[in-house]
Amino acid sequence: MLPPIFVAVAAAFSALTARSAEDASRLTHLFAEGNSEEIASYFSASVQLTTPGRQGVYSKSQAKMILSGFFEQNIPKTAKSLQQGKSENGAHFLVISLTARSGEYKTTVFYRGSGKAMSIHELKIEK
Repeated sequence: MLPPIFVAVAAAFSALTARSAEDASRLTHLFAEGNSEEIASYFSASVQLTTPGRQGVYSKSQAKMILSGFFEQNIPKTAKSLQQGKSENGAHFLVISLTARSGEYKTTVFYRGSGKAMSIHELKIEK
């Protein structure tokens, strides 16, 4: 029989892994829909945002408008999660392949927390 501490650590790891997979699935779905409103609800107060032709640190409302404009010009068709993990500084990352009418985009999302407490602090959309 395993010591209780190992059981507790394994249970916590399983819960975190499941939550991370749920977050990745949720974000991938939102990108497939082009749902800038819902994606922006997870933005931090300021977001480092890169889209084709734009790059900078924007307020939550500015980043939402830029993302909305991107989706209006590049209507999504499909999105597929390619990779997810955790960086050295404790942030989670998710790489999504986004297919739009205008072409293919590699989307990388960096966030902290999970579920309703998720906070996106960096978003890159690159052709």
